[in-house]
Amino acid sequence: MTDATPGSPRTGRQENHPGVRRALEARGEAVRPPAVLDAERLREVCLDCGADDVGFVSLDRPELDDQRADILYAFPPAPSVVVFVIRMNREPVRSPARSLANTEFHHVGDQVTATSHEIARRLEAIGVRALNEPVAFPMEQDRWPKPWIIALKPMAVAAGLGEMGIHRNVIHPKFGSFVLLGAVIVDRPIGRESRPVEFSPCFECKLCVAACPVGAISPAATSTSTPATRTTTASS
Repeated sequence: MTDATPGSPRTGRQENHPGVRRALEARGEAVRPPAVLDAERLREVCLDCGADDVGFVSLDRPELDDQRADILYAFPPAPSVVVFVIRMNREPVRSPARSLANTEFHHVGDQVTATSHEIARRLEAIGVRALNEPVAFPMEQDRWPKPWIIALKPMAVAAGLGEMGIHRNVIHPKFGSFVLLGAVIVDRPIGRESRPVEFSPCFECKLCVAACPVGAISPAATSTSTPATRTTTASS
């Protein structure tokens, strides 16, 4: 009988068969995955897979109250989420030649998808179930008005990867707004969670207001990096 309890390792009878155990040991794979993932080791794996920074969030955090049902819909055994950023080159994004910025966004977006895939693959190799979030336009339009699986921006804020600026992008403390976000949902707890940063990297300089080519940001806009707005359902 397989243990179907959410958040618990799922071990079937086949994993206890002597032949299966010998085969797994011969391949250097863990027969039983860890009950709790080591945060430092998991961080090393994520960085090795291509992430530039990473944070960990438990699904029971209050910041995720408006996301929990959506995440469990996609992956019922999920108690934790791995959130990461990959930085973009600054100058192509800053360039008025939109072909340069577009190429940079697409290239790094492909990197985010590849990184989340590789993190999930490595976790699966040690018996940890993991669902990798792709970088793509939300396709579950039948679930409107929230067709996405994970709202990556508030998730990144909860994971300590920055704060939301007045331009509605996450500002990383080191890489600024030149980042794309990714996530992997895992089926067990992580030993140490990340916490939101203690300051907002947004200086409210209003350069984003001046630079917006379509005037989408109000000159009266202020920083949204307050606890009351950390649960906003902004998509990636």
